[in-house]
Amino acid sequence: MKRTITRTLFLVLMLAVGHVSRAQLISFDYLDTCKVYESIDEALISPTSVYRLDLSKQKLKEFPVEIFQLVNLNELKLSRNKIIVIPSEISKLTFLQKLDIQRNALDTIKPEMCELRHLRELNLAENFITGIPDEIENLADLKYFILWQNPIEYYPNSLGMLEKLEVFDLLHNLMTERTQDRLRNILPKCNIVMSPPCNCGMQDE
Repeated sequence: MKRTITRTLFLVLMLAVGHVSRAQLISFDYLDTCKVYESIDEALISPTSVYRLDLSKQKLKEFPVEIFQLVNLNELKLSRNKIIVIPSEISKLTFLQKLDIQRNALDTIKPEMCELRHLRELNLAENFITGIPDEIENLADLKYFILWQNPIEYYPNSLGMLEKLEVFDLLHNLMTERTQDRLRNILPKCNIVMSPPCNCGMQDE
């Protein structure tokens, strides 16, 4: 009896340790070699083994909350859907390095999205986002920030804290010349992609 109990406890301990050991941040260069899951049902068969999920073009109107079970997710694509809100629980996906939600119906970047400390690529192009949260400075590893074709009116000074940012794509976003100059001063080493300035009467921050 004692041997049976001991063996059972050992197996439970090994399973627990194994679950923890699978929690990992994939090397950014290696990430592209990992399998891409294109179905949430398939991904949930072995959720801790899923590092990349692509649910693009699936006519989603809501963020699938089942995604939060994929605790080791490093890359998430939800482009070309009709999602309006990203839940605050997005911060639970602590290993995310790539997040693509372009061409949806978002109007807000929630501060919780800025808790994804390992995020390197964030694509929010072709949405209805009107402002960038001050908490954006928390994305210290961000290298590519894609926000083209959004009606953005607020660009916080905290953008200047993104020292690793290489590309900031703001093409087709209405901005005055003053706003463009301010962004260049805030991010002097970053390649900021912008359309010609407008005389659109927008308020400059």
